Amino acid sequence: MNGILANGVLGKGIFGRQGRSLFSAVFFVLALPIAQPGAETKYNDWELWSSTANAVLPAKRGAAGPFRMNVALGAVAAPEYFGSDTLEAKPLPLLDVNYAGTLFLSTQQGVGWNMWRKRTLRLGPRITFDFGRQAADSPALSGLPDIEFGTELGVFFESFIASWRFKADIRQEIGSGHGGLLMNGEAAWGNRWSKDASLIFGMRTTFMDDSYAASYFSVSGTDATSTRAAYAAVAGFRDVNAYAQLVYDFTQSLYVATELRGTLMMPQAADSPITESDTFVTGSVMVGYRF
Repeated sequence: MNGILANGVLGKGIFGRQGRSLFSAVFFVLALPIAQPGAETKYNDWELWSSTANAVLPAKRGAAGPFRMNVALGAVAAPEYFGSDTLEAKPLPLLDVNYAGTLFLSTQQGVGWNMWRKRTLRLGPRITFDFGRQAADSPALSGLPDIEFGTELGVFFESFIASWRFKADIRQEIGSGHGGLLMNGEAAWGNRWSKDASLIFGMRTTFMDDSYAASYFSVSGTDATSTRAAYAAVAGFRDVNAYAQLVYDFTQSLYVATELRGTLMMPQAADSPITESDTFVTGSVMVGYRF
């Protein structure tokens, strides 16, 4: 049975080479959605949609040296924007580089340092990104201010207890994006379905501060219309979601990862006049290779 090996952390259960060019490749893949006009909305939850590709990693690796890589490509069916009732297919690339179980550079996890790393625990600082939202992406957003690409600075925590995984993070936007603070908490349970397949079930919730709520869900008086009332969103829980993931290992390196996730928006976000649907389901599939 594979052990837990999530970005260099080995534990119990199923949750878990090469120089400068690898790091350049990570930033190239990360920049793909930024470089495409109107693509910011497409990746507002990229971290969640691609998380299944890093959910199960084998305890033994064939490659020598300090570098470990995980490369994957897939697609997700997700809302046009957070709260939209229109689903669209979005390409989902992944490039994840880990150095000696300590430093990571990832299109899924951002850029970080496992400052405290034990067998079943890791925590440290990291930089993540918010891809913002463009008013031109949907008629429902017409006339609203664009939310620019943002850089978030924060700390993360991940712990494993038997077949359970617990994650939490806090992140503050420090660039020219939403300007707010987010706190995330997640709990998941996983086990083997067969010799080569693993099942994971989990729940996650996100808390937003006033600045984030105002950027994404408020409508000012000047932006109100006959069909869109003014609305002042304040701090509160943004959403809660539950997911099921299935990861099948064809070999120790080659795998396919699938996910189905249902999301319920909480009142401060759900009551916004730009929210067309306060519940939605996303589904993704990724094919990847670890080395």
